[in-house]
Amino acid sequence: MVLAGRGLIGGRASGTALRSAKAFTFAHGVDPSTGTVTDIRSDIRGENVKGRILFYPFGKGSTTASSWFLEAVRLGNFPAAIVTEGVDLSAVIGSVMARVIYGVEIPVISGVSREDCSKLPQGSLVTVSSSKDGARVEA
Repeated sequence: MVLAGRGLIGGRASGTALRSAKAFTFAHGVDPSTGTVTDIRSDIRGENVKGRILFYPFGKGSTTASSWFLEAVRLGNFPAAIVTEGVDLSAVIGSVMARVIYGVEIPVISGVSREDCSKLPQGSLVTVSSSKDGARVEA
């Protein structure tokens, strides 16, 4: 299965799929010290984002989410890539800062529909590649 999207932050990553059908936030939603999803409203509560390809439709909540994201990067508990339907500026900012401050590349892709994402089995091996020319999600 190949899904096309829009490359927001370039890079290439592989990992297992972690899909949420709900809006997502790192702020008070992910424990940076472990990578565990702690948001009580999340359908993936208890899962771990570390090294995973994280799929969710759109971001929610506070602008501090990018700071929480960056703290997860500092502690080594961050997703390998993020794939969304809508643009999540917190993920984009967090990814840019991860590259600038820590030299960590975390691709961010948008424009992949919830319907298409729902076809990916939870935990399936996924590879993403993102650039200004486009983005692909392969499972």
